[in-house]
Amino acid sequence: MKSIRANNIQIAYQDEGGGPPLLLLHGFSLDHSMWAGQVEELQRSYRLIVPDIRGSGETENPSGAFSIETMADDAAALLEAINISAAAVAGFSMGGYILAQMLVRHPLKVRAAAFVSSGGTNADDPARQETRVKTMRFVIDEGAGAFADSFIPKLFSPTYLNSHPLEVDKTRSVIEGQLPGSIALLLGAMRERADVSHYAKNFAVPCAAIGGTEDVLVPLEVMEGLHESLADSTIELIHGAGHMTTVEAPEIVSDQLDRLMQRAGMWEV
Repeated sequence: MKSIRANNIQIAYQDEGGGPPLLLLHGFSLDHSMWAGQVEELQRSYRLIVPDIRGSGETENPSGAFSIETMADDAAALLEAINISAAAVAGFSMGGYILAQMLVRHPLKVRAAAFVSSGGTNADDPARQETRVKTMRFVIDEGAGAFADSFIPKLFSPTYLNSHPLEVDKTRSVIEGQLPGSIALLLGAMRERADVSHYAKNFAVPCAAIGGTEDVLVPLEVMEGLHESLADSTIELIHGAGHMTTVEAPEIVSDQLDRLMQRAGMWEV
């Protein structure tokens, strides 16, 4: 992992491969490692920039509350700090919320956008907001290990959960390694995020929506609704995959990202 200061925070990131740049934004309570399958495959053709998001992994832990907008500013500042004027961006789950805000706040930084297992532009309804608060209390009171035990069954399809214990345990270890306070801050950021769905039709870049048919966190109708709201979008719903599409079906996700890069002309440096 490399490290650089951007947007007044020390950001840790992977920088692999060469060619047109692709920024990969991970999901809530995870870190850069959830993109390992895509890095292995796509670094042959592209430059992969894979940060740990604010409050996650090896990136600096903030002392107070922050927002999805702040994390979008972090991502744009990271690109600027490493002399990348614009990149294709893929956001997984919470990373999709960050990507949506990048498209609103820093549109010239984004050449193509992939929303992976993410509602992307939507906001929490009141019931989901209340669930976030309960989860914040739970992780602070019970710790990251207890949170991982409750969250892991929601991340993977039942079939994958039972048939790939080593891969599931890798994800569990990442979640257990996060600070409970940081997990709570991320939950707060998602809870308070703005609805930017009214901007979606104006996103002037090629987009892709990629999800799993067995995802209990981002159901099919959410992915389909996002796809339909975007002016220039493709959709890939991976049969049998749960929320962790990048881990459960790495080849398909990598292929879809490669197709998006080509649609955007990202093979042209």
